Formats: sequence, C-alpha cells, structure tokens
Amino acid sequence: MTAMKAHWPHAFTMTMAIMLCTWSIETPAAIVTSDCASINRFCTLDELVGGGSMRINDQVFANWSADDEYTVAPVDMSLVSVIPLDDQALNPGFQLVTNGAMRVTGFDYIDINLAFYVSVVSGASPIVGSSLELSALEFGAGNVGGIVAVSSDVITANGIDVLGEQDVLEIVSLPSLLSDSIDFASQTALLVQTNILITGENLPDTVALGSFMQRFRQTALPEPPLLPLLGLTLLLLWRRRHRSPL
Repeated sequence: MTAMKAHWPHAFTMTMAIMLCTWSIETPAAIVTSDCASINRFCTLDELVGGGSMRINDQVFANWSADDEYTVAPVDMSLVSVIPLDDQALNPGFQLVTNGAMRVTGFDYIDINLAFYVSVVSGASPIVGSSLELSALEFGAGNVGGIVAVSSDVITANGIDVLGEQDVLEIVSLPSLLSDSIDFASQTALLVQTNILITGENLPDTVALGSFMQRFRQTALPEPPLLPLLGLTLLLLWRRRHRSPL
C-alpha cells in the first residue's frame, strides 16, 4: 500500500506537467519557400512573379503577378526581397524590402500593381483580418513635395467581393498614415491586390520606398477548458488506484 501511495502523487504531477506543457506550446513557426534561391529564408519579387511561393506558418502565399505598365522609373524586381514574418503564429505575413530598387527623382514615378493569393492549409483556422504598415521610406532633404503610398484591396478568392481596403501613405508637409487594418468574415483563401505609388513633385525631389509589411490574422483555436480536464484526469487516476491490487 505504501508503494501505491507514493505512485499516486508522482502520476498526478507528471500528468499535470504534460497537460500544461501541451497547452502552453504554440504551433512551431514554419517558413517554406518554393522556387526561390534563398531556400526557406525569403524570395525575391521576381522569383514570386515567376512562379515561386511561400508558406508562412499556416498560410500559403502564391500565384503572384506584377504590372508596372505605367511606371516611368523601371524597377528591378530581382532586387526586391519578400521576407516572411513568422514571429506571430496566428498573424503571419511578409515584409517587402526594396533594397533601393524603388527610388525616383523629380517628376518620375513608380506605379506598380501586385496581386497574390493567400490561403490557409487544411485544418488551420480561417483568416479574419489584415494589416498594412509603411515601415521605411525616404524623402530628400530639399524636397518640395513627394508621395509614397501603398493601397491594398482584400477580395474574396473568387474575385467578386471586396472585403476591405487598406491605405498607408506619407506626403511631404501633410500628416502621415503609416498603418491601417481591417476585419472581415472568416475566409480560407483571399485575393490581394496592392498598388505601390512613389513620385516627386518638383525636379530636385527624391523619393524612395524602403519597405512595407502586410499581415493576415487568423482566429485563435479554443484551448481545452482547464477545470473539466483536470477533473477527468483526477477521476482516471483515482479509478486506476482503486482497481490496482494492494
């Protein structure tokens, strides 16, 4: 009987430790790239437009396209890095870093339309919101004016319904709008269309976009209720104790 009494608190302690560890550990962060030279690290915009894709945690970013038909200042998309953001398990996304490729002088302008699909993997919680943030930009010291703007439409995967629009911008001598976010009904897949506009307003002006970030927020899966599971664990251990031979 003494051995059984000693076993009881040990089994209880081990069971509780396992339960608490299971609840406290989030799904490990995951980055998987396809058809990108920097494997599982990042993709260039050129690689993504050429058929590459990224899985970031439970979301897949694929089917990228770019249209710069109206751009006066050409952009080398092979210099633009699209870096996965996996630091928030249920709010992954990417940071687009231009590495100097999106800079204009005078009245030249960059006007690029990007499009991509984002979807969740099978069994993952749906997407319910998006955020957009201008994270780095530059105006010349003697600028008369200048505009850096990023606008993004979040659309249902069939391309029919616009779920929301996000706009971030910086204009010389006017108040900034550096972040924007939207919420929408649960979606397992989205079409995202993003416009990047960069221009000066006078011959000496220099304007550059350094980077922006976009994330897509998922709903949190409910955690198991603590007290009912604790009660069930105690009951199972009690039954095991009393059915064991003395």
